[in-house]
Amino acid sequence: MGKILVADDNPLSLNFFCEAFAVAGHESMAVMDGIAAREAALDQQFDLLVLDARMPGLDGVAVLGEIRANTGLNQSTPTLLSTADAALDRTAARSQGFVDIIYKPIGLAALHALLARHLPATADRARTGDVLDDDLAAAKTGGDATIVAALRGLFASELDALPDELDRFSATVDREGLYDRLHRLDASAGFCGAPALGKSIAAVRERLDAEASWPHAALAELLSTCMDTRRALG
Repeated sequence: MGKILVADDNPLSLNFFCEAFAVAGHESMAVMDGIAAREAALDQQFDLLVLDARMPGLDGVAVLGEIRANTGLNQSTPTLLSTADAALDRTAARSQGFVDIIYKPIGLAALHALLARHLPATADRARTGDVLDDDLAAAKTGGDATIVAALRGLFASELDALPDELDRFSATVDREGLYDRLHRLDASAGFCGAPALGKSIAAVRERLDAEASWPHAALAELLSTCMDTRRALG
């Protein structure tokens, strides 16, 4: 769905990012230093840039500064700063032109949620028609708009917490815990009129029932639909 440039001088981090992006259906180009990142960004168009805070040659801040100073490709491409330094300030990073920070290590679900939030190829998908259905929500709540609004407020908070929850299930390969969480999420989606999310939940359940392996791809699609739904909720 999108083309991502990822720059990191740690081979393990670089491999994790590329594999995680591939699971979500995205193409990635990997480089291991800031100079290579700058050259790639000036030569090719990307949908998202992921730059490590500390790299040989140029650090992530310097790379982004040179990209933004250039009037060519990727001058306005959304860029994430990746770091293992938990003290690095998100507000400061945003003031330097980054849209968000990836704090390493990061779980797969949380990373996919960041992609869904910031990758234009994902965030701009025209799927809002079946994301929220007001008539369906009204039918589930007796037509009371006040109840629908209250439930959707709670639903928004539930969706905000979901990436971290899914990461915990993935880290422990907790199939039973995931199945139970999907059951509760499906109930919330039903009451709030979120049919697209209901379909994604059903797809994950189907994979859990049919395969012994962990349903990484289906969970990535679920997270993407969750982010669509969260945006539609406002």
